[in-house]
Amino acid sequence: MSKFQFKPQESLLLVIDIQERLHQAMEEARRSSYVKNSGILIKTAQAFDMPIVVSEQYPRGLGPTIEEIKPMLGDTPVHEKLAFSCWGDAPIQATIKDSGRAVVIVIGIEAHVCVLQTVMDLMAAGYKTVVAADAVCSRNASDRETALQAMSAAGAVAYSTESIAFMLLQRAGTPEFKQISPLFK
Repeated sequence: MSKFQFKPQESLLLVIDIQERLHQAMEEARRSSYVKNSGILIKTAQAFDMPIVVSEQYPRGLGPTIEEIKPMLGDTPVHEKLAFSCWGDAPIQATIKDSGRAVVIVIGIEAHVCVLQTVMDLMAAGYKTVVAADAVCSRNASDRETALQAMSAAGAVAYSTESIAFMLLQRAGTPEFKQISPLFK
């Protein structure tokens, strides 16, 4: 059962490539929901003072992190990368290793490319990997679904944003609960 449970003090949030040109190409029906859910998980990570690692795939060509997300990140460093997998980028890999966290919660795009390759590499490196199924997106619904199935079959845990947030919360009545629970209304 420990594979399916995690706590804030052992977790970090990895925000993968939520960039202007990529975002515009995403499945239109899911575009606003994955952005909203990504924002909820960013705010949840911040409420628990969890490390947040942000990547941008070739920003000169794909643009910066979208305006709906960028202000939430504040002064969080953004790692530019060319490797599809975040783990294939030495500075991102070092940042994750240096965090001392054993659980990586993953959000971003595209589910079947950078997210999938990152998740597979993180698991191969020994990290417990949690994918926010409703905070990842692809251009096509079938690519997203196939990627989520593959990640789950390989050992990643796929939960909804709300499940992840409440797993981190663990209980009502805390300052974090009061801060996060309104995000779900």
